[in-house]
Amino acid sequence: MPRLAVNRSRAFTVLLVAALTSSAGCGLLQKAAMGSLMEDMAIAANKQEDAELVAQAMPTFLLIVDGLIEGNPNDTDRLIDASKAYLSYGALIELSAPDRARLMYRRGKDYGLRALSQKRRAVRPLLAAPFSQFTEITAVLRPEDIDLVFWAASGWGAWISLSTDSMAALADLPRVILLMEWVIERDETILFGSPHLFLGMYYAALPPILGGKPERSREHFERAIELSDGKSSMVYVQMARYYAKQIYDRELYISLLRRALDVPVDAVAELTLQNAAARELAHTLLDDTDAFF
Repeated sequence: MPRLAVNRSRAFTVLLVAALTSSAGCGLLQKAAMGSLMEDMAIAANKQEDAELVAQAMPTFLLIVDGLIEGNPNDTDRLIDASKAYLSYGALIELSAPDRARLMYRRGKDYGLRALSQKRRAVRPLLAAPFSQFTEITAVLRPEDIDLVFWAASGWGAWISLSTDSMAALADLPRVILLMEWVIERDETILFGSPHLFLGMYYAALPPILGGKPERSREHFERAIELSDGKSSMVYVQMARYYAKQIYDRELYISLLRRALDVPVDAVAELTLQNAAARELAHTLLDDTDAFF
């Protein structure tokens, strides 16, 4: 190799090493490494059958996520990672610690909306605008925003579900439904039909005067079962918990919970943790049948 080429190669190597060992370079490496680690941890957690183990480990993980965001407050990817993590933890503790779960959901909501606002700056003023103006958000969103919209709406909706004593929170529900319907129009298959599961729960939970529609709820639940190929225990549990209770059908309620228990925990690797948590919830709800009916 000519000496000039060798010198240029060495010079480039020196510059590269210098860049990577600087604070900025380390920050880039740290961001890439932590992003990969967080994805790997999320995948591993979703394949874990021991829901209690994951619940015990989650607080430490959440603090790490918060720390990463503290150093990179405008990192959309980390904000969404944080939203997912807080929502997952909230779901694991909702039954045993609803007050704490509400705090987790609020944090997940805030991170999700921050991520969406960071990606689409025009969204920010619409979030606090009257609903008639909020509907303009559909003209701002782009197809590539679908994951951001899904997680932002999921966090918002989860927080509302544990804030039913607040009229201000309930007043936000039409906004959440609008966002989730936007998601369904573009890709109803996200997370094995989770947008349909979401709307099935909310159309059943609301009284008719506030927009509750039991039959529409049933349609969404059935579509979620179809899209998950019947391998999501959580769909059956939530259909029992919301739809069957709403129409006061004891037989359907018990049948759905038993179907949830019949689904193998690891029927789908990515749903293992969710199915494990759903089975625990199904047992609890079955034990409380007489209290509901």
